Amino acid sequence: MAGYFSLCGATGIILNALVKYGNNSFTLVLFIIPNANKEGVLKLEQFVLDTWKPEYNIQLNAIYSAGRILSVEHKNKIAFAREGSIHTEETKAKIAASLTGDRSPRFNKGTPVYLYEVHSTKLELSATFPNRFRAAAFLDVPF
Repeated sequence: MAGYFSLCGATGIILNALVKYGNNSFTLVLFIIPNANKEGVLKLEQFVLDTWKPEYNIQLNAIYSAGRILSVEHKNKIAFAREGSIHTEETKAKIAASLTGDRSPRFNKGTPVYLYEVHSTKLELSATFPNRFRAAAFLDVPF
């Protein structure tokens, strides 16, 4: 979830919009799909693309990209972007401890997250969160 609103790797229209309007101008919507499978997820994604017509969506069609093989050039770009960002485990622990929970400058601030449950005939709003950190904590996933 952390990478969703990170500017690292963002390009073109999305990066420009994030820089111009800020993260708080965008909304993250999560869908919980019981017994999910690839076909069901792609069907839901296509429904969302067709119904909500997201302004900043790059793809018009839902596609499955897992297992995509990256070119050597692409891998080199990723490696170059990560250069110089290595911290010791001790430093990582100190940073994490100083920004945990209500000590975080983003605690209860940021872009709201809406959690929908997918039913066979409808989408049901299950929960809302003030930001991705609270959603991640509730869902017990890393942010």
